[in-house]
Amino acid sequence: MQASEFKQLFLPLSRQIFWMAWRLTGNAEEAEDLTQEVYAQLWGKRESLSDISNPIAYCSVLVRNLYLNQVRKQRVETTEMAREYVVADGHRLEDAIAQRHACEQVMRLIGQLPEQQRKVVTMHDVEGCSNEEIHQLTGLTSTHIRVLLSRARKTIRQLFKN
Repeated sequence: MQASEFKQLFLPLSRQIFWMAWRLTGNAEEAEDLTQEVYAQLWGKRESLSDISNPIAYCSVLVRNLYLNQVRKQRVETTEMAREYVVADGHRLEDAIAQRHACEQVMRLIGQLPEQQRKVVTMHDVEGCSNEEIHQLTGLTSTHIRVLLSRARKTIRQLFKN
């Protein structure tokens, strides 16, 4: 199949291929990537495409198969990463999940703090800014910054225990 035939037969299907990919992925960026992958596969097989009687059906199957391959690959990579994490760190996966859950809970608690405390604790403990950087960004004195950090941490500890 020549490039002109390929363009004439398969390029008009790009919108339909994209929407099939979008329905599977639920994400426009992933759907665009999947659409590009479909066209790369089609171009690689262009010599045998002249035998296809229903191009849209062929593309539908190709989109679905590529999507399923990506999902399987992600699942395998996630499982392998979890195994490597457990082996490399010497900890159990359950401990890592519990730690992640606790981190998420602390972030939610930080969101409940008064505005100044939230801003200072986020800048210092989450973003890693020094007291001097916080002073430059907010105009607060270093004593006030320390007081706000102390109060915020005390509140988070109390809320976290409950």
